[in-house]
Amino acid sequence: MAISTEFRIWDGVLEITKAAQEKGSNPLLWALQISSNLSSLGVSLPSPELAEVLVSYICWENNVPTLWKFLEKALVLKIVPSFMVLALLSDRVIPYRRSQPVAYKLYMELLKRYAFELKSQVNCPNYEKIMKSIDAILHLSQKFGLRSNGPGILMVEFIYAVVWKLLDASLDDEGLLTLMPEKNSRWAAKSEEMEIDGVDDYNGKRAEHYEKLQNMNTVMAIEIIGKFLQNKITSRILYLASQNL
Repeated sequence: MAISTEFRIWDGVLEITKAAQEKGSNPLLWALQISSNLSSLGVSLPSPELAEVLVSYICWENNVPTLWKFLEKALVLKIVPSFMVLALLSDRVIPYRRSQPVAYKLYMELLKRYAFELKSQVNCPNYEKIMKSIDAILHLSQKFGLRSNGPGILMVEFIYAVVWKLLDASLDDEGLLTLMPEKNSRWAAKSEEMEIDGVDDYNGKRAEHYEKLQNMNTVMAIEIIGKFLQNKITSRILYLASQNL
């Protein structure tokens, strides 16, 4: 597909999305329209490119509930690969979890829902392409240094990386990361402060709400780590990874 054609396709997706956002369109109808348009243009679904377009659009200029609902419906209709979305959000959201606690919560909700659907991911038509895209986003091959980078290996690395990111983020939020023997995590776990319009004008009640949400998010992250360790498949993957990575 020519580069100019690709640009037109994704510009068209953004135009439809912006129009639907302004009209307050039903997220399901938006997702159906996007699916129909992309299929008619010969775009294979689920599309890693669509996932990147949507997540980039949300983070951070359009971080509003409507766009998250659109993304959720895109996942439900399987027009974006779930693991690709999770990889993108892991990379974009975790470093800004303190300034964007709602986004972090929504990311973890999606993680709980989709991170354990390994079978459907493996059976996805674009499985190998998706895993290579995830590798490019999270730099898995570079960080783990394995010679083999087949989709199965990348899947193991991805699961391990997500759990590691959540663990480092939780330790950092509790002020414990600096106490670890290896203070420099291989992941961007330390929270990045972000300029938000009007942040200086937040009243005490809003600040208190943010702090409460941040604390709840830390608890939620730890619960998700526990779920990874309790799940029969992911626990085996984590054991395998711990022995070889």
